[in-house]
Amino acid sequence: MSVCLGKPATVLAQGHKTAGPEASRAPSRLEKATSAVISSTISYRAALERVLAIHERELARRTDLAELRQDLYERGVLSKREFEEGQQALNDARKNVEDTQRAMAEADRMLSEARMAEALARLTPLARGGYEETPGLVRYNGTGAWSLTHDLGRLQQFFASRFGRALPISALGQTPLHDRMGFDHRNALDVAVHPDSPEGRALMDYLRAAGIPFIAAWGAVPGSTSGAHIHVGQPSPRFTAQGCCR
Repeated sequence: MSVCLGKPATVLAQGHKTAGPEASRAPSRLEKATSAVISSTISYRAALERVLAIHERELARRTDLAELRQDLYERGVLSKREFEEGQQALNDARKNVEDTQRAMAEADRMLSEARMAEALARLTPLARGGYEETPGLVRYNGTGAWSLTHDLGRLQQFFASRFGRALPISALGQTPLHDRMGFDHRNALDVAVHPDSPEGRALMDYLRAAGIPFIAAWGAVPGSTSGAHIHVGQPSPRFTAQGCCR
């Protein structure tokens, strides 16, 4: 999950509450742990960006060579073995780019989760039925029981009937990323919709009407939609500082 530093662009409901300035206090153990994860993940992602640039240059070079080899092979100048070796090198270069991009996407998700945990650690728990907006974050402590096993179907049905497409789930229950981060995500799911989008607003209205708890976040990077999503269920508990970026 994620949180940016900007204020939500849309007022999501009437009667919302915005948190006031916090009293000066020492950071909690959870805040310190999440801050360490955030710092490590930012460094890790920056390294991946440099690696990606190298792989992209190599892919461009291999693409040009493949086109040349194709022409030579068709003219009978290049053997089939040499042509196939060139194609394999091109495929390897493409895979390196794709693997690095996937690693960067995971780093973004990890950063989002840590920033969400850091933001929530600074806030006081909500009373049952409580609703609150803070910069980059909206949370609602539902009044009804929520079970991923029993209630996912009706949530999917609502979204499909309203928007004509499947609910875009980015994390269903516990995932390897949540294991790595030390979050208990077994009874939650993340939906990859921007809170300001028509889908996001409709989903939050539905969840609130149904008494289902949720957290909406505006993204990992200020001014960017990266990581913006809606977490359905109670906040993922039991964070532990599990080293990251291994």
